[in-house]
Amino acid sequence: MTATKNQVSLVALKLQVLEDERKQLHEALDAYVNEVISLGNTFVSTEASTGANFKDVSQAIERALMCVMEKKLDYRPAQSTPPTPDVTVPPLSPSVAPLTEQMTSQRSSIFASDKVLTSVKDYMDILETHVRSNASKTDVLSAMMPQILEEINALKTQMEGMEPFKERLEHVDRRVESIEKDDSVAVIKSQLSAIEEQTLEIDARLETLRGEFYDNKAENADKIQKVEHRIEDLDSREVKTVASVADLESKLSANTGNIGIIGTQLEDKAREVDKIEERLQKSEKELVNIKRLSEDRYEKDSATLAEMENRLRRQEEKWTDREMKNIRKIEDKLQRLDAERKKDMYFMGENVDKILTKLDGVKTNENTLATKIDTLEKRQKRPLGFTAKLSISFTSPMKRSVLRDFTDIVTNRGDHFQPQTGEFTAPVEGLYLVSLTHRQWQDGEIWLVVLLSPNPGPGGGKEKVVCETRTDVSRTSSTSASIVWMNAGDKIWVNVRNVKGTDTWIDAPSSFSCFLVA
Repeated sequence: MTATKNQVSLVALKLQVLEDERKQLHEALDAYVNEVISLGNTFVSTEASTGANFKDVSQAIERALMCVMEKKLDYRPAQSTPPTPDVTVPPLSPSVAPLTEQMTSQRSSIFASDKVLTSVKDYMDILETHVRSNASKTDVLSAMMPQILEEINALKTQMEGMEPFKERLEHVDRRVESIEKDDSVAVIKSQLSAIEEQTLEIDARLETLRGEFYDNKAENADKIQKVEHRIEDLDSREVKTVASVADLESKLSANTGNIGIIGTQLEDKAREVDKIEERLQKSEKELVNIKRLSEDRYEKDSATLAEMENRLRRQEEKWTDREMKNIRKIEDKLQRLDAERKKDMYFMGENVDKILTKLDGVKTNENTLATKIDTLEKRQKRPLGFTAKLSISFTSPMKRSVLRDFTDIVTNRGDHFQPQTGEFTAPVEGLYLVSLTHRQWQDGEIWLVVLLSPNPGPGGGKEKVVCETRTDVSRTSSTSASIVWMNAGDKIWVNVRNVKGTDTWIDAPSSFSCFLVA
């Protein structure tokens, strides 16, 4: 669908190019008409002596002008009397309709020149009455008329050659409408979505059956293991019983007097052994039953699983066959559409190179203009900021006061720093780099800070410290810098926070700077 819309856009561009060529053809026709009129003026302004064969020349000129008028009448809008077309033209697509309306309006403006052509016919009658006497001029005009008629016929042939482009545009519109009405692609997508959902449900059911099978298998294995442990326990007891019987026999041989007692004990032990054997037989029967039940359940689960797999395979084969049929249909349809598209592109590709060349020229001009605009914008962006130094060294500045002695201006772009007040006012909002450096001479301590006052002043916001420098006997130089956000109208200045010592000097190389970063 996107490719078809792109083709429609290309056709619209091509239609605009054809409209420009049509204008040029009509301008050429008007130029030929003007030439004929100028030739008539030449005949009128010349005093002739004979009128031989001028009537034939006049009729030839009139026929040429009538041919031009007939060609223009072929392109009149609907409110005039256009010739009946041979085929029924379908409505254009919405993307091409505005261009068609524009072409109709341009054609109607051209048809206003019919009055000029009518005046040319009247003027030709005047020519016939005024230039009969000039045979030499008549011969010249008669010699020129075949060439004029040939050029007019060539222009008629070029204008008739535009008709195939109209038919191609109509064919493209019909193709776009048929593609927009075709909903088989949406139906196939919905069917594929339903197949995917059913496949997910079957996979979930298979996973559930496999989980139940593995759970039953694990449960049966636990039962079998418990029975085996019980059998081992009975075997150990039997071994102990046999050992005790052997011990009793040894004692019986040693003590024949206790034979009766031992015989009784042996009978008891024999009964216990019988009971143990019965229990062992029961356990073996239970084990056999458990194994049989497990095998039966395993066979049933295997059969169910095999049946589900067969059903799933058959369903997948059905869906695969159906999908392959739909895919083959779509491929056939796409091949037909591609063949038609290639055919359309072949017919429309004659002027594509010209259009692309014009577009490349437009892009080149656009890049050139963008480069020039960037250059102008960079030239318009001028930096803002200042750097000021102390003009002289002085001693013991006053505490809690504004330092207004930065009068040695190094630079002050925009004149936003006032040395008289010691304040810098931000002209625009942005990130500013603030820097303060001061040097001390002699003993003592000096503590300076840079204060930021939001607009409109201390009454409208709280002052804050953005830079701070301190010097003493061990450190005679200090520098501080920070990047702060300032709104338009915010102010900064240097404040003397504290001074210690009676003869503490602040040296002249001290400086205060601020400039706009971004």
